[in-house]
Amino acid sequence: MNPHKGSFRIHETLTTSFRQWVAHHHVDAVEGLDHIPAGGPFIVTANHLSFFDHYLLETALFAARGRYVYFPAKAANFGHPVKRLLRLSVGCVPLDGDRPDRHAVAALKEVVDGGDVLCTYPEGTRGTGGTMLPFHDGPFYFAVRCGVPVVPVMLWGSDRILPKGAAIPRRVRARLVFGPALTATADGARSARIADLRTRARARMEELGRRARTAFGSPDAESVRQCLRRADRIAAGARAEGRPLARGERRRIAVLRGLARAAAAEAV
Repeated sequence: MNPHKGSFRIHETLTTSFRQWVAHHHVDAVEGLDHIPAGGPFIVTANHLSFFDHYLLETALFAARGRYVYFPAKAANFGHPVKRLLRLSVGCVPLDGDRPDRHAVAALKEVVDGGDVLCTYPEGTRGTGGTMLPFHDGPFYFAVRCGVPVVPVMLWGSDRILPKGAAIPRRVRARLVFGPALTATADGARSARIADLRTRARARMEELGRRARTAFGSPDAESVRQCLRRADRIAAGARAEGRPLARGERRRIAVLRGLARAAAAEAV
């Protein structure tokens, strides 16, 4: 599945090594991994503190799902060749928020129709780590239009990994807390359903944010169990089919074990 056809993708071996590096050096813990659906499309709504958010979210979602993740991103950020390469390498799809391009909108719909994950930042830009900025309707419009759930997540600490203006990540960690999926109401005008879903998602994300702040730096036994349980399910599925683990499955297990080790460690 590749909605921006012909775009650059880092070779999968390098990508997997990078994910393991992210898990080892930059993840404090991933809470709520069991809230990430194992199959089917959904839209992630996350707060946005740093460009490094892309890598943290992609690492966690790949480990849970084993599929690519796609991020709508401002078209203006694709002008420089190096920046364009970096953004396309993590599945960013250029989108002009002021004048939505029909091809970009069609690409985002293709992600959802193909059963993949669309990861969005409803604030529309990077915040400061304090109160979230007002939410845009885009992610919730897509969720209502396509009939897919919204999975909220909050990050804490990623702004210290790669602050605005920085080019090299600092060796500090961030915590990710996923919440249960939210679905739009079945009745009412589309605009009202979008507004309701947006309001509920924001309220849930504020709760998750409080958890991420207070739990940051503490080992999390439940996070360890969820990561290892999902790794065990991958291995059990291969055994049940009487076959060796596929390469992609081995890579997912490696990342999941890396996330488990991170959640088990005491922050220093």
